[in-house]
Amino acid sequence: MPEAREFAHVVQVAVVAAATLVAECGIVYAYLHGSARGVPMAAHLTVTAGLAAWCRWSPGLRADVRLPLLLAAATAALGPIGAAGTLVTISLTRWYSRSAIPFEEWYQSLFPDTGQQAGDDLAARVANADLAKPGSLTPFTEILAFGSLHQKQALIALINQQFRPAFGPILKRALTDGNNAVRVQAATAMNKLDNAMLQRTLELSSRIRQDASDVMALRAIARHYDDYLYSGILDARREEDIREQALEAYRQSIDAEPGDLDSWLAAGRLLLRGKRYAEAADWIGQAMQAGLSTPQADLWYMESLYHLGRFGQLREFAGSRNERVETVDNLPPAAFEAVRLWGKQEPAFQVGGAP
Repeated sequence: MPEAREFAHVVQVAVVAAATLVAECGIVYAYLHGSARGVPMAAHLTVTAGLAAWCRWSPGLRADVRLPLLLAAATAALGPIGAAGTLVTISLTRWYSRSAIPFEEWYQSLFPDTGQQAGDDLAARVANADLAKPGSLTPFTEILAFGSLHQKQALIALINQQFRPAFGPILKRALTDGNNAVRVQAATAMNKLDNAMLQRTLELSSRIRQDASDVMALRAIARHYDDYLYSGILDARREEDIREQALEAYRQSIDAEPGDLDSWLAAGRLLLRGKRYAEAADWIGQAMQAGLSTPQADLWYMESLYHLGRFGQLREFAGSRNERVETVDNLPPAAFEAVRLWGKQEPAFQVGGAP
Protein backbone atom coordinates (compact mmCIF):
# COMPACT_ATOMS: atom_id res chain seq x y z
CA MET A 1 0.00 0.00 0.00
CA PRO A 2 1.42 3.46 -0.84
CA GLU A 3 2.62 5.51 2.07
CA ALA A 4 -0.04 8.19 1.39
CA ARG A 5 -2.74 5.60 2.10
CA GLU A 6 -1.16 4.03 5.20
CA PHE A 7 -2.27 5.05 8.67
CA ALA A 8 0.40 6.89 10.61
CA HIS A 9 1.29 6.05 14.26
CA VAL A 10 -0.55 2.72 14.12
CA VAL A 11 1.35 1.25 17.05
CA GLN A 12 0.71 4.28 19.26
CA VAL A 13 -2.99 4.29 18.44
CA ALA A 14 -3.22 0.53 19.06
CA VAL A 15 -1.64 0.92 22.52
CA VAL A 16 -4.03 3.75 23.44
CA ALA A 17 -6.98 1.76 22.09
CA ALA A 18 -6.02 -1.27 24.17
CA ALA A 19 -5.68 0.89 27.30
CA THR A 20 -9.02 2.52 26.53
CA LEU A 21 -10.64 -0.89 26.11
CA VAL A 22 -9.40 -2.01 29.50
CA ALA A 23 -10.55 1.23 31.13
CA GLU A 24 -13.99 1.11 29.49
CA CYS A 25 -14.48 -2.52 30.45
CA GLY A 26 -13.76 -1.57 34.04
CA ILE A 27 -16.21 1.33 33.82
CA VAL A 28 -18.94 -0.96 32.46
CA TYR A 29 -18.29 -3.48 35.24
CA ALA A 30 -18.52 -0.76 37.88
CA TYR A 31 -21.71 0.56 36.35
CA LEU A 32 -23.37 -2.84 36.37
CA HIS A 33 -22.25 -3.94 39.84
CA GLY A 34 -21.74 -0.72 41.75
CA SER A 35 -24.34 1.28 43.65
CA ALA A 36 -23.16 4.75 42.59
CA ARG A 37 -24.07 5.00 38.92
CA GLY A 38 -22.77 8.56 38.56
CA VAL A 39 -19.13 7.63 39.12
CA PRO A 40 -18.83 5.29 36.07
CA MET A 41 -20.55 7.87 33.90
CA ALA A 42 -18.11 10.53 35.04
CA ALA A 43 -15.22 8.14 34.39
CA HIS A 44 -16.48 7.48 30.85
CA LEU A 45 -16.75 11.22 30.17
CA THR A 46 -13.22 11.66 31.54
CA VAL A 47 -11.85 8.96 29.21
CA THR A 48 -13.67 10.51 26.27
CA ALA A 49 -12.38 13.98 27.10
CA GLY A 50 -8.86 12.59 27.45
CA LEU A 51 -9.05 11.00 24.01
CA ALA A 52 -10.37 14.23 22.49
CA ALA A 53 -7.53 16.22 24.09
CA TRP A 54 -5.03 13.64 22.87
CA CYS A 55 -6.34 14.01 19.29
CA ARG A 56 -6.30 17.79 19.54
CA TRP A 57 -2.99 18.55 21.15
CA SER A 58 -0.70 15.60 20.49
CA PRO A 59 1.99 16.91 18.06
CA GLY A 60 2.69 13.49 16.65
CA LEU A 61 -0.90 12.94 15.50
CA ARG A 62 -1.29 16.05 13.35
CA ALA A 63 -0.01 14.31 10.22
CA ASP A 64 -2.81 11.73 10.31
CA VAL A 65 -5.75 11.96 12.72
CA ARG A 66 -8.00 9.37 11.08
CA LEU A 67 -7.48 6.52 13.54
CA PRO A 68 -7.31 8.74 16.66
CA LEU A 69 -10.59 10.42 15.69
CA LEU A 70 -12.16 7.03 15.03
CA LEU A 71 -11.06 5.83 18.47
CA ALA A 72 -12.35 8.93 20.24
CA ALA A 73 -15.71 9.05 18.46
CA ALA A 74 -16.35 5.31 18.69
CA THR A 75 -15.43 5.17 22.37
CA ALA A 76 -17.64 8.16 23.19
CA ALA A 77 -20.62 6.52 21.50
CA LEU A 78 -20.07 2.82 22.18
CA GLY A 79 -17.70 2.57 25.12
CA PRO A 80 -15.59 -0.60 25.09
CA ILE A 81 -17.18 -1.74 21.81
CA GLY A 82 -15.80 1.39 20.11
CA ALA A 83 -12.28 0.75 21.40
CA ALA A 84 -12.47 -2.90 20.39
CA GLY A 85 -13.75 -1.91 16.94
CA THR A 86 -10.80 0.42 16.48
CA LEU A 87 -8.40 -2.42 17.28
CA VAL A 88 -10.20 -4.63 14.74
CA THR A 89 -9.96 -1.84 12.16
CA ILE A 90 -6.22 -1.56 12.72
CA SER A 91 -5.78 -5.33 12.34
CA LEU A 92 -7.86 -5.52 9.15
CA THR A 93 -6.06 -2.52 7.67
CA ARG A 94 -2.68 -4.12 8.18
CA TRP A 95 -3.92 -7.35 6.64
CA TYR A 96 -5.54 -5.60 3.64
CA SER A 97 -2.44 -3.50 2.96
CA ARG A 98 -0.52 -6.62 1.95
CA SER A 99 -2.57 -7.07 -1.25
CA ALA A 100 -3.97 -3.58 -1.95
CA ILE A 101 -2.89 -1.70 -5.08
CA PRO A 102 -2.65 2.09 -5.47
CA PHE A 103 -5.78 3.88 -6.67
CA GLU A 104 -3.91 5.32 -9.67
CA GLU A 105 -2.87 1.84 -10.78
CA TRP A 106 -6.43 0.52 -10.37
CA TYR A 107 -7.91 3.46 -12.32
CA GLN A 108 -5.41 3.07 -15.16
CA SER A 109 -6.32 -0.61 -15.41
CA LEU A 110 -9.84 0.45 -16.41
CA PHE A 111 -8.45 2.00 -19.60
CA PRO A 112 -5.38 -0.02 -20.50
CA ASP A 113 -2.98 0.88 -23.26
CA THR A 114 -4.93 -0.83 -26.02
CA GLY A 115 -2.23 -0.17 -28.61
CA GLN A 116 -0.11 -2.87 -27.01
CA GLN A 117 -2.57 -4.93 -25.04
CA ALA A 118 -5.55 -5.38 -27.33
CA GLY A 119 -3.53 -5.83 -30.46
CA ASP A 120 -3.70 -4.05 -33.77
CA ASP A 121 -6.38 -6.39 -35.10
CA LEU A 122 -9.07 -5.43 -32.59
CA ALA A 123 -8.21 -1.74 -32.88
CA ALA A 124 -8.51 -1.90 -36.66
CA ARG A 125 -11.83 -3.72 -36.46
CA VAL A 126 -13.30 -1.03 -34.21
CA ALA A 127 -11.89 1.83 -36.28
CA ASN A 128 -12.90 0.38 -39.64
CA ALA A 129 -16.21 -1.22 -38.73
CA ASP A 130 -18.70 -0.81 -41.57
CA LEU A 131 -21.71 0.08 -39.45
CA ALA A 132 -24.00 0.23 -42.47
CA LYS A 133 -23.80 -3.54 -42.93
CA PRO A 134 -26.21 -5.72 -40.95
CA GLY A 135 -24.44 -7.66 -38.23
CA SER A 136 -21.35 -5.46 -38.28
CA LEU A 137 -21.55 -5.06 -34.49
CA THR A 138 -22.02 -8.77 -33.79
CA PRO A 139 -18.29 -9.51 -33.20
CA PHE A 140 -18.12 -6.75 -30.58
CA THR A 141 -21.24 -7.91 -28.73
CA GLU A 142 -19.82 -11.43 -28.74
CA ILE A 143 -16.67 -10.14 -27.07
CA LEU A 144 -18.82 -8.69 -24.28
CA ALA A 145 -20.76 -11.93 -23.98
CA PHE A 146 -17.95 -14.48 -24.19
CA GLY A 147 -14.63 -12.62 -24.05
CA SER A 148 -12.16 -12.52 -21.19
CA LEU A 149 -11.92 -9.58 -18.81
CA HIS A 150 -8.86 -8.32 -20.67
CA GLN A 151 -10.68 -8.45 -24.04
CA LYS A 152 -13.73 -6.66 -22.67
CA GLN A 153 -11.63 -3.88 -21.15
CA ALA A 154 -9.68 -3.48 -24.38
CA LEU A 155 -12.89 -3.26 -26.42
CA ILE A 156 -14.48 -0.63 -24.17
CA ALA A 157 -11.29 1.43 -24.14
CA LEU A 158 -11.10 1.35 -27.94
CA ILE A 159 -14.78 2.28 -28.33
CA ASN A 160 -14.25 5.15 -25.92
CA GLN A 161 -11.36 6.42 -28.05
CA GLN A 162 -13.14 6.00 -31.40
CA PHE A 163 -16.77 6.42 -30.39
CA ARG A 164 -19.55 6.43 -32.95
CA PRO A 165 -23.31 6.41 -32.23
CA ALA A 166 -23.69 2.78 -33.28
CA PHE A 167 -21.38 1.78 -30.41
CA GLY A 168 -23.75 3.27 -27.80
CA PRO A 169 -25.78 0.06 -27.28
CA ILE A 170 -22.53 -1.85 -26.70
CA LEU A 171 -21.58 0.49 -23.86
CA LYS A 172 -25.08 0.18 -22.42
CA ARG A 173 -24.79 -3.59 -22.52
CA ALA A 174 -21.42 -3.40 -20.78
CA LEU A 175 -23.18 -1.65 -17.86
CA THR A 176 -24.94 -4.94 -17.09
CA ASP A 177 -21.85 -7.14 -17.38
CA GLY A 178 -21.28 -9.62 -14.59
CA ASN A 179 -17.80 -8.28 -13.85
CA ASN A 180 -17.68 -5.17 -11.67
CA ALA A 181 -14.54 -3.84 -13.37
CA VAL A 182 -16.26 -3.91 -16.78
CA ARG A 183 -19.32 -2.12 -15.39
CA VAL A 184 -17.19 0.59 -13.81
CA GLN A 185 -15.18 1.04 -17.00
CA ALA A 186 -18.32 1.31 -19.14
CA ALA A 187 -19.89 3.83 -16.74
CA THR A 188 -16.68 5.87 -16.77
CA ALA A 189 -16.61 5.84 -20.58
CA MET A 190 -20.23 6.96 -20.80
CA ASN A 191 -19.58 9.70 -18.28
CA LYS A 192 -16.65 10.97 -20.36
CA LEU A 193 -18.86 11.01 -23.46
CA ASP A 194 -21.57 12.90 -21.56
CA ASN A 195 -19.04 15.47 -20.39
CA ALA A 196 -17.71 15.93 -23.93
CA MET A 197 -21.24 16.43 -25.26
CA LEU A 198 -22.02 18.92 -22.49
CA GLN A 199 -18.84 20.88 -23.15
CA ARG A 200 -19.69 21.12 -26.85
CA THR A 201 -23.25 22.24 -25.97
CA LEU A 202 -21.91 25.03 -23.75
CA GLU A 203 -19.54 26.22 -26.48
CA LEU A 204 -22.27 26.39 -29.14
CA SER A 205 -24.78 27.97 -26.74
CA SER A 206 -22.24 30.67 -25.92
CA ARG A 207 -21.85 31.46 -29.65
CA ILE A 208 -25.62 31.76 -30.05
CA ARG A 209 -25.95 34.06 -27.01
CA GLN A 210 -23.35 36.35 -28.54
CA ASP A 211 -25.12 36.41 -31.92
CA ALA A 212 -28.63 34.97 -32.11
CA SER A 213 -28.62 35.37 -35.92
CA ASP A 214 -25.52 33.18 -36.42
CA VAL A 215 -26.98 30.62 -38.84
CA MET A 216 -23.89 28.42 -38.74
CA ALA A 217 -24.02 28.21 -34.93
CA LEU A 218 -27.76 27.44 -34.98
CA ARG A 219 -27.23 24.70 -37.53
CA ALA A 220 -24.23 23.34 -35.61
CA ILE A 221 -26.07 23.09 -32.28
CA ALA A 222 -29.06 21.47 -33.99
CA ARG A 223 -26.83 18.80 -35.51
CA HIS A 224 -24.95 18.46 -32.22
CA TYR A 225 -28.21 17.66 -30.40
CA ASP A 226 -29.06 15.28 -33.24
CA ASP A 227 -25.75 13.43 -32.83
CA TYR A 228 -26.25 13.32 -29.06
CA LEU A 229 -29.72 11.86 -29.56
CA TYR A 230 -28.35 9.11 -31.79
CA SER A 231 -25.36 8.37 -29.56
CA GLY A 232 -27.21 5.41 -28.06
CA ILE A 233 -26.18 6.24 -24.47
CA LEU A 234 -29.32 8.11 -23.35
CA ASP A 235 -32.19 6.73 -21.31
CA ALA A 236 -35.78 7.21 -22.50
CA ARG A 237 -36.44 10.37 -20.48
CA ARG A 238 -33.24 12.14 -21.53
CA GLU A 239 -33.74 11.04 -25.13
CA GLU A 240 -37.12 12.76 -25.17
CA ASP A 241 -35.65 15.95 -23.69
CA ILE A 242 -32.76 16.01 -26.18
CA ARG A 243 -35.18 15.36 -29.07
CA GLU A 244 -37.22 18.42 -28.12
CA GLN A 245 -34.08 20.54 -27.88
CA ALA A 246 -32.91 19.29 -31.27
CA LEU A 247 -36.28 20.05 -32.87
CA GLU A 248 -36.31 23.54 -31.40
CA ALA A 249 -32.77 24.13 -32.67
CA TYR A 250 -33.74 22.94 -36.16
CA ARG A 251 -36.77 25.23 -36.14
CA GLN A 252 -34.59 28.20 -35.21
CA SER A 253 -32.12 27.25 -37.94
CA ILE A 254 -34.92 27.02 -40.52
CA ASP A 255 -36.41 30.34 -39.39
CA ALA A 256 -33.02 31.94 -39.90
CA GLU A 257 -32.49 30.23 -43.28
CA PRO A 258 -35.74 28.83 -44.77
CA GLY A 259 -33.89 27.33 -47.71
CA ASP A 260 -31.93 24.90 -45.51
CA LEU A 261 -33.59 21.73 -46.82
CA ASP A 262 -31.22 19.44 -44.94
CA SER A 263 -32.55 20.84 -41.67
CA TRP A 264 -36.13 20.32 -42.88
CA LEU A 265 -35.36 16.69 -43.59
CA ALA A 266 -33.47 16.17 -40.31
CA ALA A 267 -36.36 17.64 -38.32
CA GLY A 268 -38.76 15.32 -40.09
CA ARG A 269 -36.58 12.35 -39.21
CA LEU A 270 -36.60 13.35 -35.53
CA LEU A 271 -40.39 13.72 -35.59
CA LEU A 272 -40.66 10.25 -37.12
CA ARG A 273 -38.47 8.76 -34.41
CA GLY A 274 -40.61 10.52 -31.81
CA LYS A 275 -43.75 8.87 -33.35
CA ARG A 276 -45.19 12.21 -34.41
CA TYR A 277 -46.06 10.80 -37.80
CA ALA A 278 -48.35 13.53 -39.15
CA GLU A 279 -45.75 16.23 -38.50
CA ALA A 280 -43.00 13.99 -39.87
CA ALA A 281 -44.89 13.39 -43.11
CA ASP A 282 -45.50 17.12 -43.47
CA TRP A 283 -41.87 18.15 -42.88
CA ILE A 284 -40.35 15.40 -45.04
CA GLY A 285 -42.93 15.99 -47.76
CA GLN A 286 -42.14 19.71 -47.89
CA ALA A 287 -38.41 18.98 -48.11
CA MET A 288 -38.97 16.58 -51.02
CA GLN A 289 -41.29 19.01 -52.81
CA ALA A 290 -38.59 21.66 -52.51
CA GLY A 291 -36.14 19.42 -54.33
CA LEU A 292 -34.41 17.36 -51.61
CA SER A 293 -35.39 13.79 -52.38
CA THR A 294 -33.14 10.90 -51.38
CA PRO A 295 -33.85 7.16 -51.11
CA GLN A 296 -33.59 7.41 -47.33
CA ALA A 297 -36.03 10.32 -47.27
CA ASP A 298 -38.39 8.27 -49.41
CA LEU A 299 -38.31 5.46 -46.86
CA TRP A 300 -38.96 7.87 -43.97
CA TYR A 301 -41.90 9.37 -45.84
CA MET A 302 -43.34 5.92 -46.61
CA GLU A 303 -42.97 4.89 -42.97
CA SER A 304 -44.87 8.00 -41.88
CA LEU A 305 -47.68 7.26 -44.36
CA TYR A 306 -47.86 3.66 -43.14
CA HIS A 307 -48.28 4.67 -39.50
CA LEU A 308 -50.90 7.24 -40.50
CA GLY A 309 -52.86 4.57 -42.35
CA ARG A 310 -52.67 6.35 -45.70
CA PHE A 311 -52.21 3.10 -47.59
CA GLY A 312 -53.46 4.32 -50.95
CA GLN A 313 -51.06 7.26 -50.90
CA LEU A 314 -48.32 4.91 -49.70
CA ARG A 315 -48.90 2.48 -52.61
CA GLU A 316 -48.85 5.30 -55.14
CA PHE A 317 -45.69 6.85 -53.71
CA ALA A 318 -43.88 3.49 -53.42
CA GLY A 319 -44.73 2.69 -57.05
CA SER A 320 -43.13 5.94 -58.18
CA ARG A 321 -39.97 5.28 -56.15
CA ASN A 322 -39.56 1.54 -56.70
CA GLU A 323 -36.95 1.66 -59.44
CA ARG A 324 -34.86 4.37 -57.79
CA VAL A 325 -34.69 2.63 -54.42
CA GLU A 326 -33.54 -0.61 -56.07
CA THR A 327 -30.44 1.15 -57.42
CA VAL A 328 -29.18 2.01 -53.92
CA ASP A 329 -26.47 -0.28 -52.56
CA ASN A 330 -26.39 0.46 -48.81
CA LEU A 331 -30.04 -0.05 -47.89
CA PRO A 332 -30.99 -3.19 -45.93
CA PRO A 333 -32.80 -5.98 -47.81
CA ALA A 334 -35.95 -5.41 -45.76
CA ALA A 335 -36.25 -1.90 -47.21
CA PHE A 336 -36.15 -3.25 -50.78
CA GLU A 337 -38.80 -5.83 -49.97
CA ALA A 338 -41.08 -3.26 -48.37
CA VAL A 339 -40.85 -0.91 -51.34
CA ARG A 340 -41.48 -3.76 -53.79
CA LEU A 341 -44.51 -4.92 -51.79
CA TRP A 342 -46.16 -1.52 -51.56
CA GLY A 343 -45.10 -0.49 -55.05
CA LYS A 344 -46.97 -3.32 -56.78
CA GLN A 345 -49.85 -2.01 -58.85
CA GLU A 346 -51.92 -5.19 -58.33
CA PRO A 347 -52.64 -7.12 -55.13
CA ALA A 348 -50.34 -10.03 -54.36
CA PHE A 349 -53.36 -12.38 -54.24
CA GLN A 350 -57.09 -12.32 -54.82
CA VAL A 351 -59.65 -13.73 -52.40
CA GLY A 352 -61.44 -16.71 -53.96
CA GLY A 353 -59.41 -16.62 -57.16
CA ALA A 354 -56.08 -17.52 -58.61
CA PRO A 355 -53.05 -15.51 -57.42
